[in-house]
Amino acid sequence: MKNLKMEIYCKNTALLEKAVNYSRTLGIDHHNAVIQIKRLPPSFTQTGIIEHPRQLGKRTYINIYVKLDSERYITLAHEMVHARQVLNGQPIDENEAYLLENTLDNDHQKRL
Repeated sequence: MKNLKMEIYCKNTALLEKAVNYSRTLGIDHHNAVIQIKRLPPSFTQTGIIEHPRQLGKRTYINIYVKLDSERYITLAHEMVHARQVLNGQPIDENEAYLLENTLDNDHQKRL
């Protein structure tokens, strides 16, 4: 079996590019994982959600949902910190995610 690396899927090209960059910055792009990023329905009050990961063999599957508002890149950064925590076998730590979300999304010129 070949050595599988991370795959990230998202219909929104800008979010996909950010997610790939965040995965590299966070040092998780080497994990055998599939991350799917989807739009969070407007009826949800949260801005982002990461679902409990699923394991199939040695591969981890993670779904991240992001509200497509003006804070979407910060929200994605926050949820990608949680993805790192999950992939590294660490507990979910909201404090770390809040501390790092702005560090990861520090290119305020590219926000819409």
